[in-house]
Amino acid sequence: MKRIKNIILDWSGTLADDFSPVVEATNQIFIEHGKAPFSHEEFREKFRLPFTEFYAEYLPEAQMVQLDHYYHRAFKLLQENIPLLPHAKDFLDYCQAEGMPMFLLSTIHAEHFDVQGSRLGVKHYFKQAYVQILDKRKTILNLLAAHDLDPGETMFIGDMQHDIDTAKHGGVASCAVLTGYDSLAKLQKCGPDFIFRDLGAVRRFLERRKEEIVPPFHPVATVGAAVRNEAGEFLMIRTHKWSNLWGIPGGKIKTNETSLAAVRREVREETGLELVDVKFVMVQDCIHSTEFFKPAHFLLLNYLANTKGYDVTLNDEAEEYVWVTLEQSLQMPLNSPTRILLEEIIKQKLL
Repeated sequence: MKRIKNIILDWSGTLADDFSPVVEATNQIFIEHGKAPFSHEEFREKFRLPFTEFYAEYLPEAQMVQLDHYYHRAFKLLQENIPLLPHAKDFLDYCQAEGMPMFLLSTIHAEHFDVQGSRLGVKHYFKQAYVQILDKRKTILNLLAAHDLDPGETMFIGDMQHDIDTAKHGGVASCAVLTGYDSLAKLQKCGPDFIFRDLGAVRRFLERRKEEIVPPFHPVATVGAAVRNEAGEFLMIRTHKWSNLWGIPGGKIKTNETSLAAVRREVREETGLELVDVKFVMVQDCIHSTEFFKPAHFLLLNYLANTKGYDVTLNDEAEEYVWVTLEQSLQMPLNSPTRILLEEIIKQKLL
């Protein structure tokens, strides 16, 4: 993957926190048609883009012109207090400072964006705003061509499955954030390249990519641990760095740091857990793995360790975690080094 130089952003749920007003405006339409309103949870599961498909399924008797009129009338009274999402302004400032052109690609009504964008002071960040787009897949190719953007250097950031589908249609990097309309489970089904909690995490990722874009020409020593709790379950974490596959916590050994100290520190930083009974298991060569997000040559020092805690606090490097038995872990989509380590633990009869 090349260095990201161009950013395409969705609006609702990605930059603006408008979920509740959108649900309320949509519910007013359904109530006027004698239908039951949606709870927030029901709306997250049922709503989808293009919204014409959503209405065709749940309100097929209505005409889109009529629906648009009802929605516009209701929403413009509800949008006065819509704020930017946390980290949104900082992200826009970062991209602007880095000289990264930004484009908006959104279904938001043009008038609504004009009102919100002006009040929030963010319209000037976008080189061009493509708004009131029913199907973003039909627009992204025109956007790329009109501005001569290299898809390999472009990322589309959104909060819904349609955004991920659009990114894939355009051949750009697909990035999902968990601040908007679709749940983690829904987003995972469409397989985005990256999933982050919010735009703050996206910014930190881009900063790391900027520093790490040149592949190292020498092996990098790293540590990792298969962590087991008192119930005999193993901790598996999923990370965007390893193609959203599941694996173990770990990272690079610092200068003047022993490997044992490094594995304790990395696990503590990534999960909040303290290790006990740390045992060395094996060394692995990992040379330009296609599963890792960039070319790299790692020397992996792998350990088996216990922990007395169950509560995990993930940092920005991981997306989610789960405690599973060893047998269950081997049925998961693991990155290759993790699978090799677990199989070696079984082979050596270390449990």
